[in-house]
Amino acid sequence: MSIFVILCSCNGERYISRQIESILEQTEPGVRLLISDDCSTDRTAEIAEGFARLHPDRIQVFRRETPSGGAARHFLSTLSRVMRGREADLPDYLLFSDQDDVWHPDKVQKTLNVMRREEHVSGTALPILVHCDMRVTDDAGNVISPSYVRYQQMSPERNHLNELLVQNNVTGGAMMMNRALARLIAAHPVPEHAVMHDQWIALAAAAFGRVVFFDKALYDYRQHGDNVLGAAKGSRVREVADRLGLFRRDKKTKADMDLLSRRVYDALFLQAGEFYLQYGRELSPRNREILTAFLALPKMGRPEKIRTILKYGFTFNRLHRTVGECLFL
Repeated sequence: MSIFVILCSCNGERYISRQIESILEQTEPGVRLLISDDCSTDRTAEIAEGFARLHPDRIQVFRRETPSGGAARHFLSTLSRVMRGREADLPDYLLFSDQDDVWHPDKVQKTLNVMRREEHVSGTALPILVHCDMRVTDDAGNVISPSYVRYQQMSPERNHLNELLVQNNVTGGAMMMNRALARLIAAHPVPEHAVMHDQWIALAAAAFGRVVFFDKALYDYRQHGDNVLGAAKGSRVREVADRLGLFRRDKKTKADMDLLSRRVYDALFLQAGEFYLQYGRELSPRNREILTAFLALPKMGRPEKIRTILKYGFTFNRLHRTVGECLFL
């Protein structure tokens, strides 16, 4: 059995050493680490190569010659490169890692236990994604919240295609893929319009297999000023006020928020359109119908749009979020 971790780095010299150490400290034996550096201008790549010299049997470093174009493309293109190897060299299980988190020692082991239980029931040929919770910490490692999922008021039980098209609840660093899912992703081109790599992979897992949430915090999700994506505490009142442009610290108005909302939905529809182009012929009739209905939403009038959202369950996990969707989409 082989387990690979893909760590995509870029200018992360402040944090990457501790994350590499936490992966090397995993209680599950034989975990191998592939670090892909995205043209860092600091010492990130040198630090990674230093670890590789100390652990040549466990760590490999790849320096990109040209920028990847963003985190989503970086992770997905690296996944594709890994899965193009010889059959005997392909991982049985694959995880993603950010450069600034800290994994708990049993992260891989506990996630793998859940994965193998799922495969025992469903078989190894079914694409399966298992993801976990995480603690939210500050830059110094102090705990802000023991649960990222509850901090952001997420609903990981919403794991079907119709739900994930509008609201992702899978975090890249929390994921484990089995070989069947990694093969499925790598068999298609790296998408131009993936909102993020985790949502794209979650869509594929939901469309062709299973998405499973393990309700344990297995790593520390560090918040600092350089995060590509951060964690903000969920609040119904705060979300509504923010959306209406009320009392915002950044002084954005409702018109500004309307434009931002439009861009978010445009990105979701671009992603869904590309997903249909890449996977449409392979989808079940029901999932093809769901995706087709979602892609038709922008051309509908308000009453038909609301009926379609409710009919197919293109809803959010909180009523006020779904109301906002029906009003502003």
